[in-house]
Parts: sequence; structure tokens; C-alpha cells
Amino acid sequence: MSKLALHLPPFAPDYSGVCSALFELGGLIVIHDASGCTGNYTGYDEPRWYGSQSLVFCSNLRELDVVMGSDDALISKVLRAAADTTPRFIAVLGSPVPMLIGADMPGIAAEIQAQSGIPSFGFNTTGLAYYDKGISAALVTFAKTFVTKQTHKVLGRVNLLGVTPLDFGNANTLRSLTALLTKRDLEVNCCFAMDCDFDRLCDAASAQVNLVLSSSGLALAEYFHRQFDIPYCVGLPIGTVQTERIIAQLKGSCASTPLPVEKSVPAPCGKRILIIGEQVIAHSLRVCLREDYGFADITVVSPFTQTKALAEEQDRSIDDERALQTEINAGYDIVIADPLLAQLLAPGAPTRFISLPHLAISSKLHWDESIDLIAEGRCLLLDRCLAR
Repeated sequence: MSKLALHLPPFAPDYSGVCSALFELGGLIVIHDASGCTGNYTGYDEPRWYGSQSLVFCSNLRELDVVMGSDDALISKVLRAAADTTPRFIAVLGSPVPMLIGADMPGIAAEIQAQSGIPSFGFNTTGLAYYDKGISAALVTFAKTFVTKQTHKVLGRVNLLGVTPLDFGNANTLRSLTALLTKRDLEVNCCFAMDCDFDRLCDAASAQVNLVLSSSGLALAEYFHRQFDIPYCVGLPIGTVQTERIIAQLKGSCASTPLPVEKSVPAPCGKRILIIGEQVIAHSLRVCLREDYGFADITVVSPFTQTKALAEEQDRSIDDERALQTEINAGYDIVIADPLLAQLLAPGAPTRFISLPHLAISSKLHWDESIDLIAEGRCLLLDRCLAR
């Protein structure tokens, strides 16, 4: 019963993560389900769907297909759709029912590729894991298939890894980050995978360094490091000190000893803060709060992937509602989280709640309220909220 949710909706699942990562890249994306999972993704996890022409299809799985366990009908449907749409690639995704009957999505994709000649991927997504797992798998699979080694790397060229609307909502943060890097004489080569075209992504190996903006981009960064010897650093340039550090690391190609950054230490603040959300974003906010504002006691809790390198002793991974409710009411002075989590606060609690919408949690309820976290100087969001 620990997974029972009375107040929160289901968080974005793994198949939504795959779809989100591949959405803009000209592929045919097929979710093998009876239409519910496809509707869940297009209706609740994808703000780009409205007015879009992306090729996202439902396999229209039926009871007889499940009972007979036949893959031929699915393969035939995908081949017909591919003949009509001529996609750059084909991605076939699983859902809970294919998981239960043991459907082999990579095997089905291999058969589709053999018959169509179109690069095809199969993802054994289940709908039981979260979106970040799906994004990570999709980005690495795309890179292994389409990104080729370059004869030279362009000085100052940067790839942005792990960016989709599920973490960053609208594109304002991405535009602000691109403007910031450009102003600092760094060139944004491509963004995996939002507001960037197919050909730019294929040229990713020409970059000198990668900047990982969410945990979904870590596996891709490690692949690029192994395969193309591209170093990477992790974090968002939020606040004055952190921005200068990340710029120094990027310009030094993530040298083991970053360039020194001058800073004045703020007066210490004794308040306890809890940040709930995607770990890289939450940790970047923590660093800003410490170095620009003087807060020391900050805990990061994430329902999603936790990376040991960013985790501190007090951090926790919590993915059920009851445990989140207990944590939120554990005597923190400030909680920073998606607005839906405010309802978990006990009535009359003195805790101050600061809203940070996360599309993977609250979906279309708050996706128009996405906040631009990137700004040179102090974090404008925290300036505005903590000054009240």
C-alpha cells in the first residue's frame, strides 16, 4: 500500500520519456498499447503535441493480439505507417500489457528494420519506471546509431545534454542558457533533445565539452566520454558563483582543477530547506542557495534517479506519497517543489512553500507556469520568493 496515492497523480512514465526525447527528430514513434498509454503521453506529458506534426502512433493493441501473442500484426502496421510517412528512424515502445506477455520490443524493431531498411529501435518500457529512465535510454540509443566520430573538435563548442519539456517545461530556460553561453564566447552546438534538429545532433562529436543539465543526460555524457573523448560537467549555471564556476569548467574543458572563482561569503542563515525534484536541477538550486544566499542546511529529495556524485548524506530518494508527506512535514522552514506537493503540507504548518513547477509531476495543470532558472547574477526566482 506504500504506492497508494491519494493526492498526487502518477508521475510521467518511461515511455513518455522516450517519446519526449525523440519527439522533434523526425522519427516514427509507435507505442504498443490499446491507446491509453498513447493518450496519456500526448494529452498529459507533451506540451509540444498541440499543433505539432510529430509522428507518434498507437499500435491499437487488442485482446486477441494479447492472447495469441502475435507480433506480425504490429510489424505490418508499422511497415505500412513507415511507407506513408518515410521517417528517419522507427522507435517501438512497450507498455504494461506487452510487459506482461513478454513482448520483445528490440526483437520486433530488428524485424522492422530488416524489412524496411529504416534504422529501428525497440525499448522495453513498461510504464512502471519513471520518465528519466526513458529519456536516458532514448538519447544513448540515438547517439550510438547516428552520431559519428569527427576528425576535429571545434574550440569552445558545447553540447547540452538531458533537456526535454518534462524537466524544463517551456523553452525559456534553454534560450536563456544559450544566450548566457554565447555571451561568454561559447558556442552551443546542439541540445539533446529539445529545440534542435536531427543534423545538428548527428554532429555532436565535434563539440569540445558537454554540459549535463539533468540526470537523464548522464548516461549520454558517459557514452560520449568513452566513445569520443568528450569531457563533461554537470549542473545548471544558477546564481553568481555557480555560473562563473561552470563557465570556467567549460572553458577549461572540465579540467580536474577548475579556474578559481572569487566570491564573498554571505552571512550564514540557520533556516532548513527541502528541495524536491529532478536531482541535477535541485542540487544546482542548493549550490546557489549556499553560495549566494548563505543557507547551509539543505536537503534534496528526488522521486527520480539519484546520482551518488551529487547526493549528500542527508539526501533521500522517495517515490511514494506517504513518505513524501512525512518528509515535507519534518520541520523544514522552506520547501521548494512542484505546486501539487503543497497539498501534502499539514494544515496550518508554518513551512513556507515555494512553487517550482515540474511537468513530469503536475503535467498540464502547471506547465504554463514553468520558471526560467537561468540568469546571470543571483537567481531571480529565489530573490523574488525568499524576499517575501
